[in-house]
Amino acid sequence: MRIASVETELYRIPRGPGLSSASARIEATSMLVARVRSEDGLEGMGWTYSHGLAGASLKTAVDTLFAPRLVGEEADDIQRLWNSLWYSIFPNITMAGVTTVAMAPVDIALWDLAAKAAGKPLFRLLGGYRESAPVYGSGIDLAYTTEELLDEVGAFARDGYWGVKIKVGRESLAEDVERLRAVRDVIGPHARLMVDANQRWNVGEALLRAQAMEEFNLFWLEEPIIAEDHAGYERLSRTVSVPLAGGEGHLREGEFLDLFQRACLQYVQADVCRVGGITPWLKIAALADSYHLPMAPHLVEEIAVHLACGVPNGYLVEHLPTLNLNNTGVVADPLMPERGVVTPREEPGHAVHFDPEVLGKLRVE
Repeated sequence: MRIASVETELYRIPRGPGLSSASARIEATSMLVARVRSEDGLEGMGWTYSHGLAGASLKTAVDTLFAPRLVGEEADDIQRLWNSLWYSIFPNITMAGVTTVAMAPVDIALWDLAAKAAGKPLFRLLGGYRESAPVYGSGIDLAYTTEELLDEVGAFARDGYWGVKIKVGRESLAEDVERLRAVRDVIGPHARLMVDANQRWNVGEALLRAQAMEEFNLFWLEEPIIAEDHAGYERLSRTVSVPLAGGEGHLREGEFLDLFQRACLQYVQADVCRVGGITPWLKIAALADSYHLPMAPHLVEEIAVHLACGVPNGYLVEHLPTLNLNNTGVVADPLMPERGVVTPREEPGHAVHFDPEVLGKLRVE
């Protein structure tokens, strides 16, 4: 099954007002879609994203660097093709950054194509370890008023989500504590509550804030410090009582290996688009499994459901209504959680179909 063509389309998806974390305000998402067609007429589709202005750079990387290497190749040789793209600039020199994120739509499309050719849903091709996965409700809510925040988490609680996650990292610790106390009052003392600081603090402030938040019985503290500070994560993990989650800010397998060897993460949040697709994500998951660590994929819930159901250590799917695709109208017949659980469809491939009419209005020429 040889590859006949690789085509890309760039879109800009507006986001609602007031979406802020401790590190960014998100007004729109650039989405790059790649379509890989085989000579026998099958098509696989994948996508990647950026919350900044990198969309054009992502498209250029695929069109000029990756597509010429793929046309005429065997589509089934996914690992070999991924390695070819990974070393596409200089032999024996790997890359990370924009080009890694640009590899994701092509790799996801190849897996979608392989699953369709096999007549299997993607999660079964990946291993089919479970039929469904628990889902937690998440928000980009740091700029919300307390009332808006409580409306959101209250809805998650009423809908039976596995747990809820909110943003922390306001200017004062007192503000974070006040909001956490209000959330606990709404969801109850035993509901699972996670917080995400989006790399806001240095190690000293993270120690102080984590200790102050112990009274709220947090399930995890996510990205309290800059992602590159592995030694800082190690110090935190040995000092604070709340488990640490992270990985969305890491792009390469070796970075995850170092974190695992330091025993400083308890929940692994590799992002399938940021690490370069399903192929490297599976490697990271297998590596995490050898350290008995669960995978809780960051964002991209439309693919994350297949990842979490496909591998043995798949643990959670993040449902983020204000930042996913399923809630935008872009996806026709979106797959939504029901009572805190999501079950992938038994359709070959990843079963994500974009609405051409809605998507066409968002295209960037």
